[in-house]
Amino acid sequence: MSSETASKRNSHKGFTLIELVIVVALIAIVAAYAVPSFGRLIESNRVSSTANGLLGTLNYARSEAVKAGRTVNIRPVDGTAWGSGLLVWLDADGDNTFDANEELRRFADISTGLTITGSATTIGFRGNGFITPETAAEFQLSVASANTATSFICTGFSGRIRTASAAC
Repeated sequence: MSSETASKRNSHKGFTLIELVIVVALIAIVAAYAVPSFGRLIESNRVSSTANGLLGTLNYARSEAVKAGRTVNIRPVDGTAWGSGLLVWLDADGDNTFDANEELRRFADISTGLTITGSATTIGFRGNGFITPETAAEFQLSVASANTATSFICTGFSGRIRTASAAC
């Protein structure tokens, strides 16, 4: 047996313990920087998703108002906190009061950790798509989280609905 064949048999392929420890340490350092950023990304997506859901709800109410030719209102399910969910209802009798048979759709409460505030307790769209009451020419909902920027949903007197990164 030659010395060349013997040395080939004794050589091992793989990593040493030191090399493995160094690689694991590098992965831990990279993960320590990536995980907090990933958490902020998730929060930002939650805020954006909730704002888009609210925007869709407002657009739904406006289109139902135009379709029915009557006022359709949106209010919090519990009557005060926008985070409790949204209730969309057609004011069939014109008394500006929610009755059980007027409900069109109920949207679930907002996910935990998000804060939703509104400048009014009820918003409505008339049959022509304009916002009601006329005195509330601008309605604003803000969706916020502790770690991300606030997203705003703005509605003008004409009923146009848009999202914004700054207050309306």
